[in-house]
Amino acid sequence: MKTIKSFLFFAFLMITAFPTYAEDLGTHCWQQQPYNHVFCFAVNKVNEKYFALIGENIIPNEAIYPVDGAGLFDDINNIFRIEFTQNLGESLVFENTAKISKETLNGTWRDDGGNQGDFQYLGVGPLSAEQIQNLATRSTKRKTISIKP
Repeated sequence: MKTIKSFLFFAFLMITAFPTYAEDLGTHCWQQQPYNHVFCFAVNKVNEKYFALIGENIIPNEAIYPVDGAGLFDDINNIFRIEFTQNLGESLVFENTAKISKETLNGTWRDDGGNQGDFQYLGVGPLSAEQIQNLATRSTKRKTISIKP
């Protein structure tokens, strides 16, 4: 009985001593220009500087893939920096970085395949199917993602 009480007391201390609360900041969406890719991330504030990202990469009329990553606020340059993994099916995986303005939430992105462009903030998500379709038809500079050897 004493062992069970000791274990329960230890478990209680561990749970109360190390809270794992992350503040939900909602779902936010960006378009990876010049492509039609739309990213919607559930953003969770881990502490005053770090963020966790999980969401989806929507390619209108083609597919939806999972994405996950992390971010931080760079107080030296007054911008948000995020990094995320973009999985495009069976064999294409890109590591992406984006620098995002604190004021507009727009920014620029690049990946390890040599692709880059603007990261346009679309607002709070999730986006409707109609909104995503409008983005797909609006994009006139559809490009193929390149892979550097």
